Amino acid sequence: MTFLGTSAAVPTSTRALPAVAIRREGEVILMDCGEGVQRGALEQSVGLGGPMTILITHLHGDHVAGILGLLQTMSLAQRRKPLKLVGPQKLRKWLEITSEMLHVGLTFPIEFVSASPGSSIRTPGFRVRTARAKHSVEAFSYVVEENTRPGVFYPDRARALGIPEGKLWSDLQRGRSVQVDGKRISPSQVTGPPRPGRRIGYSGDTRPSPSLARFFSRCDLLIFDSTFSDGDRDRALDRKHSTSTEAATLARRAGARRLALTHFSARYTSTAGLVREARRVFPNTVAARDGLSLEVDYPAS
Repeated sequence: MTFLGTSAAVPTSTRALPAVAIRREGEVILMDCGEGVQRGALEQSVGLGGPMTILITHLHGDHVAGILGLLQTMSLAQRRKPLKLVGPQKLRKWLEITSEMLHVGLTFPIEFVSASPGSSIRTPGFRVRTARAKHSVEAFSYVVEENTRPGVFYPDRARALGIPEGKLWSDLQRGRSVQVDGKRISPSQVTGPPRPGRRIGYSGDTRPSPSLARFFSRCDLLIFDSTFSDGDRDRALDRKHSTSTEAATLARRAGARRLALTHFSARYTSTAGLVREARRVFPNTVAARDGLSLEVDYPAS
């Protein structure tokens, strides 16, 4: 999980506008596409040619301004694979109009999915769930859930069934059935019970709410709006954002395992104070920065 942009509203000399990439076995889930997303993807070696889903939280420029250039670059690279795009319904109209005016000739199909509260979208490796966020315009939050994993692999069981070590073992560990001497062997014969995948929550721009705390329940990593410090709470209320302490309080109520603060106002040259505020409430907190990569640990079986 890599942060490509972590600033709010305007970029700074060290922070681009919001974009977060989840990578798993060649698949990319890109959450928001702020200005500078292409450069961040190149710097962090985020591949743009494989299976990809883009999740847009809302139609403010700092969250979508980078998407046209990204799509054009993919076309110039002769991408052919379909791309799934999820976001508010008005995103489709905006994209159609601006693509036509700027002559963005796509070489691949886009599957547009209109976000709605409670919707669920499938990708090759994940399920994406959607909830309403509390912002100044229509906005959504997302939970990206990795598909259930096969259970623990037991080599002794495989040997007892006469399965030679190598590719067939690997296939069974990945949840695929195999053929041995004309017999079909399923993963359940050599593995334990299925294990849960990882769960990442992404707030986008929002005020905290009880419904979001429920939505983000037991996330392994929660990425939450932390635009302001506690001392600027009035600004957070007025502009429909969250403070660092509010993000931490929601993470605690949600039972999240880890919290990453992001979307920082350019008024703060350092995020150390925001992290201190958050850790008083939720100790397992980090501040995102451009280029930061986090390996999301698997939950306990």
